[in-house]
Amino acid sequence: MSKRRAVARQNLKIVNAWMATNARSDATPVASPAPNSSPSTIRHSLSLPLEAQVREVFQRAGANLFSGFTFNRISPEQAERHVKVKGLELLEVALSQGKGAIILLAHMGPWEALTQLPGFAARHGIEAPFGAMYRPLNNTYLDDWFKAEREGQGTRLFSRRDGFHKPVDFLRSGGMLGILADQKMRQGPKVPYFGVITPTSPVAGLFQRRSGAAVLAVSIETLDRAKWQISVQPVEWPDMLAPKDRETATQVCNAAIERAVARSPLDAFWLHKRF
Repeated sequence: MSKRRAVARQNLKIVNAWMATNARSDATPVASPAPNSSPSTIRHSLSLPLEAQVREVFQRAGANLFSGFTFNRISPEQAERHVKVKGLELLEVALSQGKGAIILLAHMGPWEALTQLPGFAARHGIEAPFGAMYRPLNNTYLDDWFKAEREGQGTRLFSRRDGFHKPVDFLRSGGMLGILADQKMRQGPKVPYFGVITPTSPVAGLFQRRSGAAVLAVSIETLDRAKWQISVQPVEWPDMLAPKDRETATQVCNAAIERAVARSPLDAFWLHKRF
């Protein structure tokens, strides 16, 4: 897959350059792991040589793909053997405002594990329905199967076919709505993403303005084989944002996703031309 390797390599060059100038305490690269590393040191990082990073991205993408199928089938109790969740108290505070919560997601880690989020939340006394935006697959039969798999844990799926009103009403009723907001777009506000000006989806910002929902970002980090950590992080939303200021809203979302991905950059899906 030489073309895919080239795409991943170019994406990682951009991310490396951004990380070099935007290091944060919650995104500090860890040292390269030694052979037979213990679970506490197995996390790879951008301290690896570039070609090793490319290889790691491919390995994690494959592992995350197959792991995702399992997360749609197992119980929350089983899932908790493999996933730790940090920051659920932030979700509880956000939902207490009564306007729902927008969960900003990146294509990172086995993101299908997020279908377990309602179960994780419920086990900590947080009751709220979970929904997600998704793009229907071209193959109708495969799309029906995929949708049934995702909805098996109670996740409600919305697509552009549902328009804006259904997901916004879902938020207003107190739901959590996950939005994979790092997708490549042909059109949209052109704002920075890892230092590159790129068209970006304005959907998350639009839903926030329509619903008044709190906004949170989520990262998924590999800790060890079949062990991950989901981290919920707050997003400071501008109070006086003009109703039609799509660019600022989209920039806030991109910055939040950058911080989430920076926790474990090699868990992100860098196999497509994002920039």
